[in-house]
Amino acid sequence: MTSWDWLSVLPAEQQPRCRRRRWFLRLRSQLKRPRMVVGLLLLGYVIVMAILALRAGAVLALLAAMPLLLPPLLSALIYWLLWSEFHS
Repeated sequence: MTSWDWLSVLPAEQQPRCRRRRWFLRLRSQLKRPRMVVGLLLLGYVIVMAILALRAGAVLALLAAMPLLLPPLLSALIYWLLWSEFHS
C-alpha cells in the first residue's frame, strides 16, 4: 500500500472488500480489451491441441494446428508470388 492509497482512510473492516472490488474491476477492464480476448482464445486453442497431442496422438494435434500454421505460410506464399510477378 502506498502513501497515496485511499484505502488507508477507510475503516479496517471495509478495506479487504474494497481491495477485492478494485481487483475485480481491474481484471474485468483487462478482459474487455480485444487483445486480451484474442490472447485467451489462442491460449485455449493451444491447450486443446496439447491435450489432443497427449491423449489422441500427434497426427490429430497436427490437424488441429493447421488453422494456426497455414494462414501465415499461405500469406507469405501469396506475397512472394505477387512480388516476383511484379518485380521480375
